[in-house]
Amino acid sequence: MTKYKISSKILRAKSLVIYELDQFIEYIRTIDPELEPDQAIVLTAFILDGLPELFEKNPTVMNQVKDIATKMKLKRRQPLN
Repeated sequence: MTKYKISSKILRAKSLVIYELDQFIEYIRTIDPELEPDQAIVLTAFILDGLPELFEKNPTVMNQVKDIATKMKLKRRQPLN
């Protein structure tokens, strides 16, 4: 097995997505409080699986994602003062 170094930027980004995913799972449980934690996780996975289709069917959401991506790329290219 080859070991490779993961950058701190990647680790921070992964930590953020794990935190946000956990928050979304908790939100799903507010929609149906009777869901067991594992059921809320499976439902969240189902929702995530359907996101690409949802984006494709909703041009407004797709454009928002593209706009945010563009802003992130532009910010990356700007020199620090």
